[in-house]
Amino acid sequence: MAVRGALDEDFRTGLAAWQERAMLVRTGDGAVTNTVSGGTQHGPGVQGRDFSHLTFTTTPPPPARPRADPPGDSAAAATR
Repeated sequence: MAVRGALDEDFRTGLAAWQERAMLVRTGDGAVTNTVSGGTQHGPGVQGRDFSHLTFTTTPPPPARPRADPPGDSAAAATR
């Protein structure tokens, strides 16, 4: 880019303008802490920083497994 800028005045001018605009971009300190915990996670998980306009199309989570002893249907209830 330095060689092209030395040879091409329009390129050099455009590059200088771009550099001035780029210096105004706020990036923050860059610190990111991502944590996923507790249970089973279903679907996509995105970890990072500064996301916008994300869309996910996924299948629904699997159905919950039926309990071995449904509430109120225990052996003690059957003997009453």
